[in-house]
Amino acid sequence: MSGDLAQLTSLESVLALQDRMLSLPQIECPLQHYYAWGQYGREMRMQAGDLIVGKAHRYSTLNILLEGQIGIGMPGQEPALMQAPCVFVSEPECKKVMIAVTDVRFMTVHPTKLTDPAEIEAKFIINEHLTPGV
Repeated sequence: MSGDLAQLTSLESVLALQDRMLSLPQIECPLQHYYAWGQYGREMRMQAGDLIVGKAHRYSTLNILLEGQIGIGMPGQEPALMQAPCVFVSEPECKKVMIAVTDVRFMTVHPTKLTDPAEIEAKFIINEHLTPGV
């Protein structure tokens, strides 16, 4: 599993994978939104075998693997096999590649008082089409 992710060591390789994946049928990962004072949690569900390339976040992000097992690759880091429960921080502008080994529940947490998911995404996600290199 992590051997497949080992070739994704640069942002360019992750973006090339993302471009190839765009020509394939796309999956829907169900989302659940959670709000607490000054905090927003976005839970995503993946089915075993799903492969996703995540969006680049403007800021470091708290990531929580709530359930299941994933293979994960991030540019500049060794790929890893993670088992829930697991918490880690991803750096700003990081693009994660995740393969669900089992069915998965995965959450990111962001500091905001916003409650509209579109507004939250606009604040925390980098628009890859407007930002050179990302």
